[in-house]
Amino acid sequence: MEKVLSLVAAVMLFSAASMAQASFGVGYMNPTHPGALLSEPTTLNGVYAGLDYNIHFTENFGLAPGVFCSYATKTDEYPGSLASGKLTLTELYVGVPLNLNFSFKLAPDFALTLYAGPTISYGVMSKSKGDAKVLGIGGSAEVDLYKNTNYKPLDVLVGGGVAFDWAEMFRVSVGYNYGILDRNASDHHSFNRSYLHMGVAYLF
Repeated sequence: MEKVLSLVAAVMLFSAASMAQASFGVGYMNPTHPGALLSEPTTLNGVYAGLDYNIHFTENFGLAPGVFCSYATKTDEYPGSLASGKLTLTELYVGVPLNLNFSFKLAPDFALTLYAGPTISYGVMSKSKGDAKVLGIGGSAEVDLYKNTNYKPLDVLVGGGVAFDWAEMFRVSVGYNYGILDRNASDHHSFNRSYLHMGVAYLF
């Protein structure tokens, strides 16, 4: 009996693998950020790139694990005649999404896919850099927000989106993720990261 079950499991895994499809994608995202003082939320502009591997359990239903890296930044400038300055926020993340998806053909070479699932995200870097100049004399200071504040690097997000495939080679997608963890360890403020993302991918 155990041999029969093992054989069935092996056949199912082989069948799923034979129907799998990998893709490489890049795109734009606008993640929220708690600000340099972790109390003034703002929105960054960023890019992402990564791979996923869609395992088809049926012709229409699948599961797509992946690995993506994202980089986002924002600079605010404060001009003045006697004193001026600017503040730059920068973040780098590695994310591992695990999305269930359902797709169906709208035309022979055109398919629509709906997807949803969790993403485990870890902040590799989050920095705040301030530059100031008074009467022509300037200086700068940089703060590692993970090491010097209550900002926590680990995040778990849930989200979903829609994708359009053409000729089983190219994909355009748009989606939204919302963080379910409070990233601020302080009792005075809370922060849940979220972002809209849109991009293109090559399927192979």
